[in-house]
Amino acid sequence: MSLELAVLGFLSERAQTGYDLKRRCFEGALRTFWTADQAQIYRTLERLRTEALVSFRTRRQTSRPDRRVFELTGQGKEVLAQRAADLVPSPALRDPFLVQLYFSAELPDGELLALLRARRDEYQQRLDEVRACSAELAADKVLSARASVLKQTALDGAAAHYRASIDWLDDCILAVEEGALPGSEAGSGQRHLFGA
Repeated sequence: MSLELAVLGFLSERAQTGYDLKRRCFEGALRTFWTADQAQIYRTLERLRTEALVSFRTRRQTSRPDRRVFELTGQGKEVLAQRAADLVPSPALRDPFLVQLYFSAELPDGELLALLRARRDEYQQRLDEVRACSAELAADKVLSARASVLKQTALDGAAAHYRASIDWLDDCILAVEEGALPGSEAGSGQRHLFGA
C-alpha cells in the first residue's frame, strides 16, 4: 500500500518512467525512510495500470529502447487523495538488531560495544542523509509551500526517529563503558544497562 501511495504521489507531481521513479524518487527524496527496487516499482506500475490508475505513453529513442512514461489518470488522482487521507496502521516493530541485542548476553563487553557503535554509526549516516534530503528540499523552488512543508515534516519525523535511536545507543554505550552491565568486565554492574 505505501509503495503504491508513493508511486501515485510521485506521478502526481510529474509524468515519469519507472527508472526515473527509482533514481529521482526512491533513491532521492524517500531514500531515508522508504526503499523500493526496480522490479518492485515496475510491478507496482503494471498493477496500477491494470487498475486504470496510471497510463503510459511510449517515448521513442533512437539509440536506446523505447521508454514508457507513466502519468496518473483521473481515477488515479482520486485514489491518491483517498489513500493519502486513510489512516495507515503503524507496522509492528520488527528490528533484527533488537533481536540480536536481546540474545547478546554471552558477548564480551568489547564485542557488545562494537555492535552498539556500528549501529550508532549506521543511524548517524541515515540522519545525515535525512539532513541532506532536507537541504535538497529547501532548494526546490517548484513545490508549493504546502507540499514543501509537508515533505519537510515527513523528513523531520525520520530525523526524530534517528536522533532518538542515537540517543538510546549513546546511553547503552556509556553504560557498557562504565561497567554498569551485570557481569561487566569493567565494573560492578550495580545498575541496569538501559537505566531500568
